[in-house]
Amino acid sequence: MQKENKAEGRTLVEAIQQFTGFMEFDAEGKVLNANPLMLQSLGYELEQVLAKDHGFFVDPSQAADANEFWERLQRGEAVSGEFLRVGSQGRKVWLQASYTPVMGNDAKLHKLILLANDITEGKNRAANSNGIIAAIEKSMALVEFGLDGTIIRANSLFLERMGYTEEELKGKHHRIFVDPSYANSEAYSRFWSELALGRANRGRFERFSKSGDSVWLEATYSPIFDPSGKPVKVIKFAYDISSQVEQSEALEQALAETREADRQRRELDRAVQEMSTPVTPIWEGILLLPLVGVLDSMRTSDIMNKSLAMIAETRAKVFVLDISGVATVDTAVANQLIKITKATRLMGCDAIISGLSPAIARTIVELGVNVDEIRTTATLRDAFESALLMVGETIGSKGADAQAG
Repeated sequence: MQKENKAEGRTLVEAIQQFTGFMEFDAEGKVLNANPLMLQSLGYELEQVLAKDHGFFVDPSQAADANEFWERLQRGEAVSGEFLRVGSQGRKVWLQASYTPVMGNDAKLHKLILLANDITEGKNRAANSNGIIAAIEKSMALVEFGLDGTIIRANSLFLERMGYTEEELKGKHHRIFVDPSYANSEAYSRFWSELALGRANRGRFERFSKSGDSVWLEATYSPIFDPSGKPVKVIKFAYDISSQVEQSEALEQALAETREADRQRRELDRAVQEMSTPVTPIWEGILLLPLVGVLDSMRTSDIMNKSLAMIAETRAKVFVLDISGVATVDTAVANQLIKITKATRLMGCDAIISGLSPAIARTIVELGVNVDEIRTTATLRDAFESALLMVGETIGSKGADAQAG
């Protein structure tokens, strides 16, 4: 029976050593043996660690606790926990370990058994995660909520921006940050329902501080899941973008005011253009259009439309276009003026251009236009006298025809 128990014990030890690091020390703390898993974790061969003192593996940061550690083992007390050890080439190794003393018949430490699992990778991941969380805490506002929106905790950045203490917020509902009308809306209920289902929400949100001031946040509401994939809480990460929103609104207002001013300017320009292009009947059968200022293609096009419309309406016979108030025109505008005289002629109305400046005359000539087709006068008076003669001749001939009849 005793043999069977010993066999079972050996089997149990062998099974443990397949999955657990093992190292054996004598009463002085010298290495007697180590299994492959322990050697792999530390990065040594067995020959390199045999007879090495336990302190050879202890990180200097934990050396101060060595005396108490060995005193407990000498008393036969097992010691377990997480221990930082040093592997080959100074590599840091974290062990989840249990030191079990084996006492002799004299109640003194006979040897020491170390069973350990290498948790270095997990510790490094945890340290990295903790570092990330610490960095986030320093740079972003952070709030933890229950799935129903109850506040669990908030970091200092959020508390400072919203004007609350942590005691004032803990246990309160998220709705204290939103407009009451929104807090009572279906949209707000849906907001938390979707978060409780594990659906994240990201965007710009208007919230209100303790003093009632509007605070704009660029925020992400992220559900946190347990190992089974079930949502357990919501964490909000946020940046304060109130100043950017204010600047954007100010810019929008400025743009709106600029657009309105531009609209009013265009309307004023049109009004001025209307006033500056009055097609006026000055005698029966005679229309006058005095032009002043700068001519461009848009204005000359408007002049043609108005002039032809007035000729059709009044059935005028002579159209006087006085440009003595215009200093210069470009070739495009000069060409438009020529087209106006041709268009009026097609409607049975003779056109007279008066008051050409030397610069305008030169521009017309450079166009290569047959100037014989254009009736011009030096002054508006000359144009008016010519127009009267032209109308008088037409009327006179009509009167003579009537008398002859």
